[in-house]
This record gives sequence, structure tokens and C-alpha cells, in this order.
Amino acid sequence: MFRAHRILALVCLCLMTYTSALPAAVEDTVWLALSDNGSAYAETAEAARREILRGGVATVEIQTWQQFLASPRPPPRLVVAVGSGAFAGLAESDVRAPLLATLLPRAAFERSADKAGRFGRARSAIFLDQPAARQLDLLRLALPERRRVGVLLGPESKAAAPQLRRAAAERGMTLAAVEAGADRNLFPLLQELLDESDVLLALPDPQVFNGLTIQNILTTTYRRGIPLVGFSPAYIKAGALLALYSTPAQVGAQAGEIARAVLAGRPLPPPQAPREFAVGVNADVARSLGIAVDNDAAEKWTELLRSKEHAP
Repeated sequence: MFRAHRILALVCLCLMTYTSALPAAVEDTVWLALSDNGSAYAETAEAARREILRGGVATVEIQTWQQFLASPRPPPRLVVAVGSGAFAGLAESDVRAPLLATLLPRAAFERSADKAGRFGRARSAIFLDQPAARQLDLLRLALPERRRVGVLLGPESKAAAPQLRRAAAERGMTLAAVEAGADRNLFPLLQELLDESDVLLALPDPQVFNGLTIQNILTTTYRRGIPLVGFSPAYIKAGALLALYSTPAQVGAQAGEIARAVLAGRPLPPPQAPREFAVGVNADVARSLGIAVDNDAAEKWTELLRSKEHAP
């Protein structure tokens, strides 16, 4: 009997020693890693934080991605990278938690996706890019007479051309596309494109649409009487007729829902487009171009697009 007790005590001691040698259990912690302290990143992170905490007890930490990597800390259950810079930086790191990228173009995600998959790490994304069907449905609602859609493509947006072409054909529209590479002058190409277009659809590609080019592009299209449809509220302020975009708060809430699912034991979903979105209108440009669109119409189109996408 005494011998049996000694054996049991030794077994318990061995188990305690083995257990103490194991890594600490991962708590329900989520890192919201910002590309920098910019307002859009902060707004995305705050919306994600609120959504995560709706699920109950969890620890949510918000810092830049560099700050997370600068000091040792227990591993999280999930890392949400906010912006292209954060995703690229974390993809190179040895943090092995699942990685959800947000507030970045599809091309930026695909550029770093293989590196992010090291150690068998799961990764996914919520893209900034709007689905081709959503973009073309908006054009059909807002500008039904304008069926020739022009797109200026660059290195990061050229992969979108096949989906846009299919979506246009399904809606009785045509797509005119030109690729503006580094060795091709943008503005002669734009003039050629506008000869074949009734509306210009801007795609998120920094090689084509950036602070150095956007004003000249807007001026050129305006003088030709061709409206430009952008992908952020900044385009509305700059002179685009319309913009279809997802706000940082909308993207953050979607990221928070995914994070809650991960904390509940589900895997990361496949990369996806933003679910919620908004339509902006520049009423002054509309009047100048003689196009009957306004904020009330934009709200109506937004509801129609949502209803179509959510229909069974």
C-alpha cells in the first residue's frame, strides 16, 4: 500500500513538472496591429475592438505592428493587421497566430500572403476592393445611359480586368481597359481611353491613382464631360461624380465579427470583399455635367445594392 502511494506521488510530481515546462496557454487575446497611428487605422481598430468585446470576455490590444514586435509578450489567439504596412511587416515576423489583414487592396494581400503562411500560419483578409458586380450594378443604377466603362489599369489592378469584363457583359455594358505601365505616359493613354468610354471607373492602384496624378485625371475627364467614379470619399471631395467605398468603421466591424468567430473556435474564413459599403455623390459636379444624381439617390442605390446582394 505504501509502495502504491509512493508510485502515485512520483507520477503526480512528474506530471506537474511536465505541465510547468509547457508554454503558457494562449488566452483569448487579439492584437489589433496598426500600420501607423493614422485616423483611418485607428477608426478601423476601434470598431473592431467594440465588436470583439460584444462577444464577452476577451483581451484586445491596440498598437502599431512595430510596437507589438518590439517587446516579448504571450502569443495572441489572433492578429488583425490594419493596413498594408502592418500586414507586410507581420508576414515577415515569427508570430505564429492566425493573421487577418484588413484595409488593404487585394494585390497587397497577395503580395505577402505566401510569407504570412510560414509555420503553417492561417491568414485571410478583408479587401478594400469592391466586387466587380457591385461596381457595375452601381453604374447601371446611377448612369443607365452610359454603358461604355473605361478603366486605367496598373500593376496592382490589372488582375481585376477579367472579372470587370464579365460583370460588364452580363449587364449589357462594355469595358474599355488600357494598362499604364511604368514606361508608358499616363495622359496620352487616358485620352485614348476616354474616346471609347462614357464613364471612367477608378480602381485602387497607387501606380495610376495617386496624389501626383488624380487632379490631372479629374480635370481631363471633366473637360470631356465624362464622370469619374472613385473608391474613397477623398475622390468625391476632389471632383469625382460618385464613389463606392467601405468606411474604416464598416471594415473594422466585419473584422471584429471574424475575430469573435475565431475566439469561439472557428477557423479564419477565406479572403473576402467588404460586406458593407457606402455611395458618395458630388452634387456640384453632377449639376455641372447635367447628371441627375444627389444624396437621396445615393442612399436609394445603396439600399437597392444591399437588397440584391442579401437576397436568397
